[in-house]
Amino acid sequence: MPTLIQFENADLGYGSPPVLRGVNLQIDVGESVGLVGPNGCGKTTLLRAVLGLLHPLSGQVRRGPGHRFAYVPQADEMNLLWPLTVADVVQLPARALRWGGQLTGEDRRNADEAMIRSGVADIKDRLLREVSGGQRQRTAIAQALAQSPDVYLLDEPTKGLDVVAERDLLALVAGLSEGGKTVFLVSHSLHIPLNLSKRILLFHQGTVISSTPEEILNQRRLEEIYGVPFVHMEQHGHRWVVPTR
Repeated sequence: MPTLIQFENADLGYGSPPVLRGVNLQIDVGESVGLVGPNGCGKTTLLRAVLGLLHPLSGQVRRGPGHRFAYVPQADEMNLLWPLTVADVVQLPARALRWGGQLTGEDRRNADEAMIRSGVADIKDRLLREVSGGQRQRTAIAQALAQSPDVYLLDEPTKGLDVVAERDLLALVAGLSEGGKTVFLVSHSLHIPLNLSKRILLFHQGTVISSTPEEILNQRRLEEIYGVPFVHMEQHGHRWVVPTR
């Protein structure tokens, strides 16, 4: 597969010292990548570098041409001051590309289909600030889907969702990966990337370690990163890791 992005000995951050040091990493088109690590370890920093919003302090970051990206933030990062409905939020990227903000019929169909797929079609006329955190999270997913990107960057996409909504969203994410989309998935629920991602990036003390779900289950990487022992399990085709204390 062609290369989507390549980091070559890249220091990433916002000044000295860098948040991430000496990142050497290649992500190919169509990969599903899980990002795992404690709070503040650099996961969002790497996503910003993938998006091109953050340039390396040293080293190189090279991107393949012609790829469209969509970033899905956590719901609590969304601006609730503007009186926008759920549908308005989903349609915003398309309006930004149209003269005078006028949507085409195709734009509206894409937005409507995205709201159906993410489960917010029945609340599309409600103000974003009036819906639950989980519904705002699904609205952010719908906004990304409506853009038909090649690459999805999902920052804690299941935050605020109940267990059924989480199940449905994860099925949607799995479908994106199976359909050839590149997916970056940040999650503190370790079972999610273990079951959805083919590659796991472990963030530890300013470094990024590329691994696989199988390696995580058979090595002691998580114990080293979180400082506690884990129980590793696999049942009915699903992988689980649980801290023991």
